[in-house]
Amino acid sequence: FASSKTCSSCGYKHSELKLSDRTYICPKCGHVMGRDHQAAINIRNEGTRIYTETHPLAA
Repeated sequence: FASSKTCSSCGYKHSELKLSDRTYICPKCGHVMGRDHQAAINIRNEGTRIYTETHPLAA
């Protein structure tokens, strides 16, 4: 998935970014962050989502 092209704040996918664009500026919510940091947050969030789907809490 496009981890460095997706806003970690609102989820907007900014598909027009080039690899040379190192700062992510979300055109939807205005969130600004370095793309590597953005990707790390999105990868963590996706890993957490997958883990919680496959390891439900016991009642």
